[in-house]
Amino acid sequence: MNGFNKFLVLGLVVLFSGCASTIELPKTVNYDYNVNMDFSNLRTYDLSPIPTTVGIEYLMLVRIQDAIHTVLQAKNVQRSTQNPDFLVSIYGVRSKIFTTAWRGFDSDLIAQKGKLILQFVDPKTNRILWWGETRAILDPNRNPAVETQMVNDVVHRILQKFPPASS
Repeated sequence: MNGFNKFLVLGLVVLFSGCASTIELPKTVNYDYNVNMDFSNLRTYDLSPIPTTVGIEYLMLVRIQDAIHTVLQAKNVQRSTQNPDFLVSIYGVRSKIFTTAWRGFDSDLIAQKGKLILQFVDPKTNRILWWGETRAILDPNRNPAVETQMVNDVVHRILQKFPPASS
């Protein structure tokens, strides 16, 4: 192989390895809360009824609910259907993004991203006490175990911000 061919092969390897990168969204979490609220008094929660327009498939919703239960239980916040201190509302948003990441010859350059929004609502006043949101890439070809791990990561990232440090 002459020098030009070696250079050409090396260039193609570099080009395709750069294209093979995965799509990553920032792992930032946006959140806000009522600064006048004493969050140390919140010890019980329940899930709000899920509206039909939530935008999340049933199995994904179950994964999200399970992750919420696990993370809040680790924070010593227990689920209670009898007079909970707050309700957790779950919302999801999907949108398509254009990507330049190479994902194979039979796939297009459009990926789906999802945004998960969790709101903690006062059951007596129906006012939001705390909310958090973050984004993730949605892949319809992901196997269920990997999908569950992604949901656990996303919910954990959101709930790291609860309770707020000021309470």
